[in-house]
Amino acid sequence: MKKPSDTAEDIPKKKLWDRAAWKDASFFLKYLRPHFNVFIPAMFALALTGGITLVFLFLLSKLVAAAISGESSPTLIEEADRNTLMLIGVVGVQAFIAFWRIMLFAKASERALASVRKDTFGRIIRLPMSTLNVRRVGELASRLANDVECLRETLVVTIPMLIRHTVMLTGGVVFIFILSPKLSLFMIGTIPVVLLLIAIFGARIRKLTRKAQDDLAESQVVVDESLQSIISVKAFRNETHEVSRYESKLNVFLDTAIRAAFPRASFIAFIIFCFSVALALVLWFAIRMLAEGAITKEDLVQFGTFSGIVAASFAQFPELIGQLQRALGATERVREILQEPTEPEDPKAQTPAAPTPKSVPRFQGAIHVDGIEFAYPTRPDTIVLRDFSFEAAAGQRIALVGPSGSGKSTAISLLYRFYEPSKGEIRIDGQPINELPLGTLRRNLALVPQEVLLFGGTIAENIEYGRPGSSLDEIKAASVQANAAEFIDALPEGYNTRVGERGTQLSGGQRQRIAIARAILADPAILILDEATSSLDAESERLVQAALDKLMENRTSIIIAHRLSTVRRADQILVMSGGAIIERGTHDQLIAEEHSLYANLAKLQLE
Repeated sequence: MKKPSDTAEDIPKKKLWDRAAWKDASFFLKYLRPHFNVFIPAMFALALTGGITLVFLFLLSKLVAAAISGESSPTLIEEADRNTLMLIGVVGVQAFIAFWRIMLFAKASERALASVRKDTFGRIIRLPMSTLNVRRVGELASRLANDVECLRETLVVTIPMLIRHTVMLTGGVVFIFILSPKLSLFMIGTIPVVLLLIAIFGARIRKLTRKAQDDLAESQVVVDESLQSIISVKAFRNETHEVSRYESKLNVFLDTAIRAAFPRASFIAFIIFCFSVALALVLWFAIRMLAEGAITKEDLVQFGTFSGIVAASFAQFPELIGQLQRALGATERVREILQEPTEPEDPKAQTPAAPTPKSVPRFQGAIHVDGIEFAYPTRPDTIVLRDFSFEAAAGQRIALVGPSGSGKSTAISLLYRFYEPSKGEIRIDGQPINELPLGTLRRNLALVPQEVLLFGGTIAENIEYGRPGSSLDEIKAASVQANAAEFIDALPEGYNTRVGERGTQLSGGQRQRIAIARAILADPAILILDEATSSLDAESERLVQAALDKLMENRTSIIIAHRLSTVRRADQILVMSGGAIIERGTHDQLIAEEHSLYANLAKLQLE
């Protein structure tokens, strides 16, 4: 009867693991290739230092052999002096080469890893929203931090040691074969067994270490989510709950890590046992050869020295292979992210920052939405928008009102092409938006969201985000229009004030006005206000609303609002419910329909 591991279904999996290992190796080479002018000399220096170590041991073994020969003469002293001076010279050369080897390896590997980090982050930041909503932030952050750091340890430590011990192992085997082929063949007879064990244990270790990386990423998710929502955590006094949640994920990781340690420990223990038995047998065989006169004492000392080098180098391989397996598991996850499809690139974009705001063609702002139907990829059976249609002439103000969950924010997501509708079409100035470069589309839009999350830099940097490269005078002018200049100037460091993590050093109203200043600076053709004044007190709302009224002049504006006082002057109000537009018209037209949803809302809010 066949074992489960021998089934036909599992044979392709074994081949797949082999292919994956080759892909991981090519992944390393891809990022090292631009630095071969540094990496190859470092490899050569590494091999050279390994060879010099063998020369050092050869000279040392000659000294020891001469010492135990029992002879005493001036010639022996002269030879000892000569060998000692040569030893010091060899060590000096080795130290000099080792310095440059470490420097060159660090330069090549750190540059390669910087490219890996940049490409990984660049890929993550360009993933479509449908993918980002499935992959949690903490998991992606873990890939960038933990997995790439694992690659770093491999490039900087594991691979150099593997090469060094390979050189020393190869050189040692050559030396002992020269000294005594018969004894050498007896000693290395166990090597095929060890190589077979490496192949068997390697796949198991690789699989478990990959799972351990996944479990560690899961625990990182808890950390990121807890810190991002720290106010809620503390407000609900849920610190203990979060610690418990983290501990639960950490225990899963710990269990996998321990399970991964079992085959690795078994492997290493078996290798130690094999080497110990082999050493005893080789010693027994060597004594018999010495007694029979088949080997001299001097040759036996040198043979013993190089046998020790061979054994020590070979003994390092199981642990180095284990470390390499862990790195390959991390490499697979990084490769998976780098292979994820991203949002379409702009055809003329030469750099991640291109196109610049000033080079983008400006829209007139006419919007035509025709028969849109949409469901989120994670909930394909739940229709969020159905038969959603409207037209907005350039410069008009369109208001979307309705209860939470009616699809207002989803409509904006489709306008930005964060998602693609399953049916229907959106056109701007008569052109379908899915035919427009994303850079051109999105730089003609500006959003002032309901919940403003600022970056952790200065106020000036957060406003400048609307149009990178803007001067301080332009930033200040935008702040004045957003009625933010007064409170900014009152701060001790003014525009250089750091806003704290996610803007926590500022009040909600202050963050909102900075977001409005950012949108003003962007100077979009289409402005989107998602409850833009919801965090302001009555006086601030009046000032900001006046600024927004000026900003909305001569540009198309889409206003999402619960408070109807902010949409009275809209050219068209779309009342939404259940993902569909159930009423449309101006404020006066809708209020005149006595039993309409809008009229009922107006009675509750405006009377």
